[in-house]
Amino acid sequence: MKITPKPQSFHRRAPVFLCAMVCTLAGMPIHAATFPNNPLITGGDGIPPNILLILDDSGSMDYVSMPTDRSSLNDQISHRSYPNNTLFYNPAKTYLPWRTASTDLDQRLGNASYRSAATSTTSPNTSDGWKNLINNADGVYYVPKIGVADPGTNSSNYTRYFLTSIDGNDVVATIKNSRTELYNATVQTVALYGGNGGRPHTEITVNVPNNTEKLEVYLSGGSGNGRLRVYSPSGSESCFANDRSDNDEQCILDGSIGSGNRTIRVENNSTSSTLANANLTVYASRQGAIAETPSYVNDQGVTTQRSQADELQNFANWYQYFRSRSKTAKAGASEAFGRLGSRYRVGFDTIWNRGGSNRNVSGSNPAFPIPVGTDDGLFQGTNRSTFYTRLQGAGADSGTPLHGALDRAGRYFMTDAPWKDTSGRMLSCRQNYALLTTDGFWNNRASDAGYTSNVGNADSGSTYSDNYSNTLADVAYYYWKNDLKTGAGWTNNVRPSTADPATWQHMVTFGVSIGLQGRLNPNNPPPATWADPTDTEDADRIDDLWHATLNGRGKFVVAGDADAFADALKAALDTISQRTASGSNIASSSTKTDAGTLTFSAKFTSGSWIGDMSASPFNAALTGVSTTPNWTLSNTFASGQVNADFATRFVLATYNDLPVRFDSSYAGVADFERTAGLDAVSGADNIRYIVGDQSKETGRTNGTLRARAYPIGDIVDSSPSYSTDTSTVYVGANDGMMHAIDATNGKVLFSYIPKGMKAADLKTLSSTEYAHRYFMDGQIDVITRSRQGYGKNILIGAPGRGAKGVFALDVTSPSTMSTAGFLWDRTGDTVDADMGYVFGNVRLRQSNKLDASGNRKIFAFVPNGIDSNGGKAVLFVYELSSTGMIDQTYKLTTDSSTGNGMMSTGLADLDNNGTMDTVYGGDLLGRVWKWDISVLDATHPMPTAGTKLFQATDGTNAQPITGGIGVARDANGQVFVGFGTGRLISLSDLPGNASYVEQTQSIYGIKDSSALVTRAELQARTIPFTGTMNGAPVRGFEVYSDLPASKKGWYINLGIPAATSAGERVITSPSIVGSAMWLTSVIPAQGSDCSGALGSGYLNVMNIFTGTSPQQNSFFDTDATIPGANNSTGLVGSMGIVGGMPTEVNVTSQLATVGDGGGGSPLSYKRRLPLGGVPQRMTWREVVPADN
Repeated sequence: MKITPKPQSFHRRAPVFLCAMVCTLAGMPIHAATFPNNPLITGGDGIPPNILLILDDSGSMDYVSMPTDRSSLNDQISHRSYPNNTLFYNPAKTYLPWRTASTDLDQRLGNASYRSAATSTTSPNTSDGWKNLINNADGVYYVPKIGVADPGTNSSNYTRYFLTSIDGNDVVATIKNSRTELYNATVQTVALYGGNGGRPHTEITVNVPNNTEKLEVYLSGGSGNGRLRVYSPSGSESCFANDRSDNDEQCILDGSIGSGNRTIRVENNSTSSTLANANLTVYASRQGAIAETPSYVNDQGVTTQRSQADELQNFANWYQYFRSRSKTAKAGASEAFGRLGSRYRVGFDTIWNRGGSNRNVSGSNPAFPIPVGTDDGLFQGTNRSTFYTRLQGAGADSGTPLHGALDRAGRYFMTDAPWKDTSGRMLSCRQNYALLTTDGFWNNRASDAGYTSNVGNADSGSTYSDNYSNTLADVAYYYWKNDLKTGAGWTNNVRPSTADPATWQHMVTFGVSIGLQGRLNPNNPPPATWADPTDTEDADRIDDLWHATLNGRGKFVVAGDADAFADALKAALDTISQRTASGSNIASSSTKTDAGTLTFSAKFTSGSWIGDMSASPFNAALTGVSTTPNWTLSNTFASGQVNADFATRFVLATYNDLPVRFDSSYAGVADFERTAGLDAVSGADNIRYIVGDQSKETGRTNGTLRARAYPIGDIVDSSPSYSTDTSTVYVGANDGMMHAIDATNGKVLFSYIPKGMKAADLKTLSSTEYAHRYFMDGQIDVITRSRQGYGKNILIGAPGRGAKGVFALDVTSPSTMSTAGFLWDRTGDTVDADMGYVFGNVRLRQSNKLDASGNRKIFAFVPNGIDSNGGKAVLFVYELSSTGMIDQTYKLTTDSSTGNGMMSTGLADLDNNGTMDTVYGGDLLGRVWKWDISVLDATHPMPTAGTKLFQATDGTNAQPITGGIGVARDANGQVFVGFGTGRLISLSDLPGNASYVEQTQSIYGIKDSSALVTRAELQARTIPFTGTMNGAPVRGFEVYSDLPASKKGWYINLGIPAATSAGERVITSPSIVGSAMWLTSVIPAQGSDCSGALGSGYLNVMNIFTGTSPQQNSFFDTDATIPGANNSTGLVGSMGIVGGMPTEVNVTSQLATVGDGGGGSPLSYKRRLPLGGVPQRMTWREVVPADN
């Protein structure tokens, strides 16, 4: 828990991103929600990594104070207030019992009883001892007064609370003064004192209440010279006051005053004036236990307090589950691992190896080894329950031998045991992580019997080297740097990352220090020279733990309380789950391969769910994309960079269908408030977060919201769309927005939140337990002024998996965007029964229809996608006015088949006049449809009913078409339609999934004869040549031969060679240049072996008109050939892509470039230019003439 005034974090959440790929949507019908909320391109569930949690069970874990060492607490502010003891009770937090092993996040251990709270500092069980906290010294706590920023230990800054009984009721109480006014009146005239005898006077009688501890009598004002006498109930004088020459006198009686009637006499001692109009006031005071719960300021800035019952319960839960270091660690670990999905293999150890059947500190087995013999060791069922039993049952005793514990973990990962699954198979690519926790300085380095952790100066000469031997950092480095498994079968194929580049079998070390920070700040860069941690037991040894995590390529966090401990472990687990990948297609600013062309590529990191995009020129040799980009979005947010003011840019949204600016004054601000849980937040602050304000993120002062490295959400499927007219690139991100970015420098000019983005979902973005979902994930297209006659740049975009439908904006001036740029938004669940989640490309093109002024009207072509309520395949065509508004909506229909959706389109400009003449569509059931729109006028209306051209099948079952369609025309004027089949939408599409069904997919080239073509009428082509080139697989298509006159096209079955290409499919659009059809195919990771955690694939190119290699020379600029059967050789027509599934091909004049799917630099392949010069593509995926 954090010191900030917020509810405690141990609160139910939706499943979080620790289990990035754990979903249960596989096998659902197509009209249901058929896609998971996590990207499939990260390789499915991947190979479950090994995680070993090492809990500190040293004696100091019994302590009930942090950072000071105390085993018991006195009734002192320095002991019993959370600003001074970070473990102590904070009423601003809600303390819940420890989470259980159940995956139901509501399941916890039982609430504590304040009359019988467990006294053990390690166990929550009352059988180990219990205590009644009522009227007990352990029921006392101090709370800073509201508004005191730095209370320190000054008693005037605190209120003391305690658990007690008042009038037979158990309450939280405080001692307060009760002051009652007994008398207040004006004293009338009292005669002059004549100088002899008694003074003239007047008397009153007051009844003093029981238990009065203080009686105050005040006389003031008026004329004369008064004096006071106060008498006890028995008549004796208790006080006489005659200190002044006027009427200002007082009598204060302290102590045991007693009750009953007391007489108060006012005398006039003046010989010159009467006493008149003086005021007499009498007060009785007492101190007592007042039932009152503490007040605190919540995250909305409102001062509030709990009921008595809730406060008693909260304090009891804190006492039983959180009050010691051990309990803090167990609470945090129970919370963090409770959020962890099943696709991990988790073991448990303590630094003293306690809890196992055979304690052996010098051995190679944790107390609870990864249970590979049950459920492949996965964190589920009995394995999960046993982990929780061991964790929550750990004790605390003895010293802190961290070296031996970490060394034992390394030795464990050197054995075969943690590499196995239930069948005994060992996977060389499995990752291994040690999470080491401690509350203090290490000791007992090698002096304890049995510990053998002397590895020398292992990190000498390394990036973070020091001059000392046998440090904790040396142990971590030893097991990171050295290959833990060698010999036959142990290929070095562990997946690297930016933080951990190792591909050999190794151990990564994470460290969590409970409360103590060393001399160095781990948020700063590491020092050039490390202090000696071996000379004495001091703060240098905490720095040694940080040093160990640097050497072990993990992370280090200092956690002061249970919430921070949970956050630290969660951050480590998130890091383990992170993968950088790219499903977004690349785009270029030009079709030319020259120094002025920029290539835009986007990627994302799972777990942290941030996105990035870069703009890179071609290298100097024009052989590929430069590895030095002009800008990278992630580097533009620091102070002084172009996006330093990102949070103040214009963000466009809608409210009640009207365009508005999205900021903290948004009319729907209340919808963004989150009132429950750890990270409750006001609607205004949540909107600021969504827009890009990072000031309230965890890690910042008083921050409570999900931390982001920078405020751009993950860019998964949305591809950059470049507009030449304004040099702007547009892309969608799963932060809820489409972003318009200046292509020259990376500055985000404005952002748009589509109407279909639900506030209930958007407001979860800031939650520290955010579970990934899609928001703005679809495709975008812009038609510029130069390509139509309306003088506007119009943009159309689809949220893709984020919401159904499409929207349109006027982006003529993106740098000065305002609400006037909003055109229309038809996104959301109820937009149209035939509209679904639009996965395919959306297109804006000029049509053959003229408006009243003779201008060609603009059409927006939108395939309806999946999960429409009607379940049919429909192509939406929006006819736009000169202002970009919708004049008319056409639904180009197919047939009555349900469980379907239109996934892709192909557009053909047959007469090369810049307008679309034919529209093709591919659907989920494998059909290709055609609509002729070459003439549109009063006598030739839009042909809404489509003509079915083809049904793709594997011979028995339909092959889905989810990528795009390319169109080309041969020298004789015959139009060919090219495409590939396959899908990657649901978990059931992943090899290794229980619902996966292997199906052969194909690439097709079909003649458009305006009549149905069957597979039997196609020429079967093959991939007869396979081999390797430069370490990557290559393939060759059939040697060129004309398409037989009797055939209406061709097909090529994929999945060759079978051993490495099983599951191959096409999910992207082809790009046709001349006779060359370029398209990528992907091979998803198998999920059960080391074949590639991110999958693989091919960049393919074949003759669109024959389905073969070209007549002479490869379409790739290579003279290499591939050997085949019977001494035959083939041209290279298919380049293997490893390390990720390739994205859609981008063809420029000299290169064919793809994204590698792993988030790395784009891969370029030099094209062999056709005879007769360089062809120029007229428009994307539109008809182009043959070139050879």
